Amino acid sequence: MSSDHTKAHNESSKVSSAGKGFEFEADVQSQERPDADLLVDAYLDRMCARIKAKELHPELREEMRAHIDELAAGREDSGASPLEAASWALAQMGDADEVGGTLGQVHRPKFNWKLLVPLTAIVAIGLLALFSLAASGDGIFQFINFGEQQSVYYGMGIAALILFTFFDYRLLKKHAVWLYTITILLTILFFTFGSTMINGTLGWVNIGGITLNWTLCMFILFLLALPGLFERLTLKDEKWNSGRQWVAIALILLPVALYIYFSLLAWLLLSLYLIASLLLFSRAGGSRIYLYALPAAAAASAVSLYLRNEYWQDRIMAVFAPHPLTPDANYANTTMAAAIREGGWLGQGFGSSGQSITYPYADAIFPYLTYSFGWIAAGILVVCIVWLVVLLLGAVRAITDYYGRSLAAGLSILLAGQWIYGIGASLGLLPFTKIAMPFIGYGGSTAIINCAIFGLILGIYRRKDIIWVHRAAAGTQSTRSL
Repeated sequence: MSSDHTKAHNESSKVSSAGKGFEFEADVQSQERPDADLLVDAYLDRMCARIKAKELHPELREEMRAHIDELAAGREDSGASPLEAASWALAQMGDADEVGGTLGQVHRPKFNWKLLVPLTAIVAIGLLALFSLAASGDGIFQFINFGEQQSVYYGMGIAALILFTFFDYRLLKKHAVWLYTITILLTILFFTFGSTMINGTLGWVNIGGITLNWTLCMFILFLLALPGLFERLTLKDEKWNSGRQWVAIALILLPVALYIYFSLLAWLLLSLYLIASLLLFSRAGGSRIYLYALPAAAAASAVSLYLRNEYWQDRIMAVFAPHPLTPDANYANTTMAAAIREGGWLGQGFGSSGQSITYPYADAIFPYLTYSFGWIAAGILVVCIVWLVVLLLGAVRAITDYYGRSLAAGLSILLAGQWIYGIGASLGLLPFTKIAMPFIGYGGSTAIINCAIFGLILGIYRRKDIIWVHRAAAGTQSTRSL
């Protein structure tokens, strides 16, 4: 064999051997890849075992696996095998039990027990007033014990509160379009076929023998739907005259149009809805032009209503110029003022008559409470309400999820506004209207609905540290790498 032929044969053998070596190395790496994946899965299993919030496990596993894969890929580029790279990456992440324990502490659900303290006190004071009315035995109170009935409603309300505390509010964002649409359809359906009037107020519907305060329900449901709809519209950086801005304004005003069309009277809820919806609109990046224009239009409508409606002229005059009014026009304010004045420091006692006060078990329960238990008891109630409002504002500020904070803010405005206006009207500082102070007066479906609202706020706060998982997990990994 010639030397040239022998040389060529040797070169061919080297190339063949190199190719086989490369194939062998690739086979080894392909065999090690499943082992590396199993190693990572075992690490993530140990990590998640230390995290009690099981709803977080899929998201945390995905996030942490991405960091591990990133570290392992860099190690493989340096020549390490998949199994070696995975082992090195896991060592950089830290002990799985320790990492899981840290993440479990950071992302564990947190229940805001502080909110329940003033709420319980408010409910107890309201029930005390209702039982006092029942003990008086006057008029309808000799046949109906509002305190006992309200206790039953609060029992159902507690169940609603617990249910919504553990409800995942993010489902509301996912189904915001359906929620808004169904609320519109139900509102038209209920009010087209007639709503029931209770205490001179329309907006109640009978469903299967249960009288439901649909006015309150509809505004709550609209406030639950609006943040998700605004997020879909992506209003930020949109000009004031863009189609998205117009759609957002139309979504706000459509419930108002329905409310006016069906001639409903609970304008306090309407006003609070507008305030809350404009806040949500502003937080979503809505144009400031509408934030100025809509309140101005609402004020102009209120002035027009005042000029054309003698009823509202009497209501406002009763606050700012009561003397020219007839006794009938000023009756509600006069009786409430007398009840508060006659209450004194300690009140007239348990079982005092409420016959001289209009609706002492509902709209005017604050004057009756003052009359029966005195200025001290009324002051304690006001302090508890202020305390609860302050705690609600603090809870809203502590929520890091934008959508959750928007929901909690809107619902808190609805509750706080009713308390503030109710006390102001009872003291003669604001025009008296059909009001319901949450958790104080008598009301079946209203009590259950308010408990559900409160439960939803508690549920949003409960998840405040388990929403922004990606950012928190990335921060943990970066700390470990350092």
